[in-house]
Amino acid sequence: MASSQAIEKVITVSNGGTEGEWGPLERCPPGGKAIGFQTRNELATPVFDDTALNTTILICNGTDSDIANITSTKGFAGDYQRVQVCATAFAISYMTSFSLRVQLPFNETEQGDKTAANNIRFMCHNDREIDGIGNTDGVWGDYSERCESGICGLETRVQPYDGGIGHYDNTALNDVRLFTCCPDEQVSTIATPK
Repeated sequence: MASSQAIEKVITVSNGGTEGEWGPLERCPPGGKAIGFQTRNELATPVFDDTALNTTILICNGTDSDIANITSTKGFAGDYQRVQVCATAFAISYMTSFSLRVQLPFNETEQGDKTAANNIRFMCHNDREIDGIGNTDGVWGDYSERCESGICGLETRVQPYDGGIGHYDNTALNDVRLFTCCPDEQVSTIATPK
């Protein structure tokens, strides 16, 4: 017998890190969708163990002009950066896809400070790209599939803090999964902007 429960569509990127655990799914309020975001980054420091991107917060609009912030697991270091929104001349747009800037993996003979995800950027419904104010290590991966109805939920994979100098190399945020607003929606692949 077929289930009557809708299955949410998940959009992901292929270059996310693998350390840490997936946090809880957080959703925009009913009728809302993600219109902007804010990150918490440990920007490059002279200290040995940098963690780069630690937290991603989605800013959701609501049905009563209310704004809600949602996040999954939070990282443990850094400063909150300026909020980025999908603005147009006359209205607020909403986010439809994302891309992560991730440090390339070290091979077994290389030494260095692992940071995993360094930055995140989103494509808006009006084809405007909004970038996080994050770190510059690593490379941008391809954009996720595009969700025309918007993004309404998020989960993050975060490595928990495991000590300071002389301890394990912390990476904090490693990967992100986003959830579409319309469960039965078809998503499309978009080209990565140059």
